[in-house]
Amino acid sequence: MDTIYSIGHSNHEASQLLALLQQHGVDVVLDVRSTPFSQRYPQFNSDELQLFLGRHLIAYAPFGLWFGARQSEEVYYTPAGWLNYSWFTASPTFGAGIKEMDNYLVQGKKPVLLCAEKDPFDCHRAIMVGRALSLQGYFLRHILADGNLQTQEELDTRLLDKYFPKRNESSIFDLIDGETDPAELLNQAYLKRNEAIAWRLEATED
Repeated sequence: MDTIYSIGHSNHEASQLLALLQQHGVDVVLDVRSTPFSQRYPQFNSDELQLFLGRHLIAYAPFGLWFGARQSEEVYYTPAGWLNYSWFTASPTFGAGIKEMDNYLVQGKKPVLLCAEKDPFDCHRAIMVGRALSLQGYFLRHILADGNLQTQEELDTRLLDKYFPKRNESSIFDLIDGETDPAELLNQAYLKRNEAIAWRLEATED
C-alpha cells in the first residue's frame, strides 16, 4: 500500500516546516493549493518555497490544477454554490492528478500534500484529496504541527464523533433517516464536513 503524507504550512517558519518534512523522510512536496501564495506568510509563496526546499534536496511540484479546492468548472458545484468533493474527485482532472502523483511513487519518492490549514480536519487536503485517495487504497498520514501523525482512519473517527456522536447508542434518532450502516454514516460525515469548509463560487479572495 502506497503511503501519502499531508501537511499544513500554517504559521510555521520555513525552517519548522522543513524539520517536519525531514522528520518523516518526505522528499517531494505536492502543493495542492489552488492559489500557492500567501501575503501573510510569504515564505510559502510557490517560488520562494521551491527554492528553499530545493536547497535541502526536497522536490516541489504544483498540484493545484488537479487537487486544488478552487475548481473552475461549475459542473462540480452544488446548486448552493459549494464544490462537491466527491463529484470532483470522480473527474478526469482529479484522475490525472493521481497519475502524476503515481509517477513520483514509482520513482521511490515519499510525497506530501501541502496546503495551508494547520489541522487536516479543516482542510480539503484531507477531506477531499485524502478521502478520495484512501478509498482507492492509498494510506494517508497527516503530519500534525507537533510532528505526530494522524491516519485517515483516525480522521474518520473524528468526523463521526463530531457529526454522529450518539451513533453507538441504542437510539438512532440523531442519525440520518434511521441510517445505521457505518459506511454510509461516514459518507454523510464527509459530506457535512465538505459543505462546512468548501470553496464557494460566490466567495471572495481574502
